[in-house]
Amino acid sequence: MAKLFLLSGLVHSLPCFAQPSAGSPSICEVIDAVLPGKVAFPDTATYNSSNVYWSGRQNLEPSCIVLPVCSEDVAKTLSLVTKNNSPFTVRSGGHTAFDRGSNIQDGVVINMALMNGIQISPDQSTVSVGPGARWINVTDAVTPHGIAVVGGRSPMVGVPGFLLGGGMSFLTGRRGMGCDNVRNYEVVLVSGQIVNANTLENQDLYWALRGGGGSSFGIVTRFDLEAYAQGDVWSRLAVWSANYTTEVLNTFTKTVKEKLHSGQDLDSHAFFGLTYVGTATGEPIPTLYGFHMDLSSPYAPGGEYDTMQGLFQLPEPMMNETLVTDISSQIRTTSRTVFGERQSFYATSIRDGENSESFMSSVIDAFTTFASELRADVEARGDSLNVTMVFQPLTNPALEAMQRNGGNALGLKPSEFPSYIVSVPTAWSDAALDDMIDARTNQFIKDLDAMAQKQGFGNGFEYMNYAGKLQNVIESYGKVNQEKLRAIAAKYDPNGLLRKLWTGYFKP
Repeated sequence: MAKLFLLSGLVHSLPCFAQPSAGSPSICEVIDAVLPGKVAFPDTATYNSSNVYWSGRQNLEPSCIVLPVCSEDVAKTLSLVTKNNSPFTVRSGGHTAFDRGSNIQDGVVINMALMNGIQISPDQSTVSVGPGARWINVTDAVTPHGIAVVGGRSPMVGVPGFLLGGGMSFLTGRRGMGCDNVRNYEVVLVSGQIVNANTLENQDLYWALRGGGGSSFGIVTRFDLEAYAQGDVWSRLAVWSANYTTEVLNTFTKTVKEKLHSGQDLDSHAFFGLTYVGTATGEPIPTLYGFHMDLSSPYAPGGEYDTMQGLFQLPEPMMNETLVTDISSQIRTTSRTVFGERQSFYATSIRDGENSESFMSSVIDAFTTFASELRADVEARGDSLNVTMVFQPLTNPALEAMQRNGGNALGLKPSEFPSYIVSVPTAWSDAALDDMIDARTNQFIKDLDAMAQKQGFGNGFEYMNYAGKLQNVIESYGKVNQEKLRAIAAKYDPNGLLRKLWTGYFKP
């Protein structure tokens, strides 16, 4: 029987409670009186080190940063900020692209970094993860035991945001999204009560947290995740010159339809990207990423029905890198996190279908026009812009896995043809360009939706984890799910305090 493993950082080094001292007009001083030593104020080393974010757009100055070490600390803090009518936000990994996504100007940040414990159950079927953990912490903890959870592909992404927004993963083809593999959530409600949400307790809250975000329902202080046996993973990154763009995309969509969507190969994972690099006059470069999660499968590279051989069949790639190693090493290698640039994500989804080649070509053309014009305008203002369009498939096996345990809040169902989450990440330096880039990218997404609907390839779903600040994400889940999420929010927060005070993220 395996031992119980606990990676908890500083969690047990501080007391959970202290008696309040005399009151103070400042909410930060009120919290500090109740949780002494756990509130960081401006111009201190702890404040400065706790206020570093991936996206430069989140470089704001909160009034203070609360660093809880247990669920009771979170409950006490939440009760204080709501009773004092004080704006706040919650930060875990802090990987939101847009401003105020997980930071706040002149308010309270509840930073979960010290609640980073990771426990593996004795039978290795469940991994309990604190909200301060990042995915590299989780994969490093579980990989030595030959298991994996349905988690993030970028090492510095925090666990909560990924899971509460859905969670596209290497394992999505077989297991669904990350949110579909959460056995239980421990949640601090606005009342201060600490509850569990699972298939037996608070089932409505359990459903809502599976893709509905957290900021309308409560603060999740523990995720109990299903674990699965996992060995080494095969991956390949290939890059071609711009004149191969159409062929690369057609090969990708053909493989997705024939092998992944059909259910032949549940262990392949792939995505297509089109990236502008260099000057504004450059051409976008097509890229394919492919992964295989089960090297013993006949569909694995070198197997009798090798899926990846068909995916990477085009000749003359400019880059062709293959790696076979564990998941932790894969995400360290395939995702390079750069801190400090100003970031943006916008996303929609499209549906494939019969004779879709012409439509897919029109998507490429539309993106090329949008990106080249925007890059030229940014360069004319003395900055440069990196911009990419990424296609990630939603296949029937993945969508079927999303229906288990009562389903999730996303509103997605199996269909005849695969769909694709289409995201447009951008990065630049000048804060004066933020609003223009947001507006132009949001308009491109709207135009793409309209074009897809007109040609019969519309889908409309907006994936929360890749969505931009101007998008109405939960509306894209469908009216029924949006109303259901609103009703659940009203049940657990009848006075609407979280909607009013918890700033920054998407709400129903």
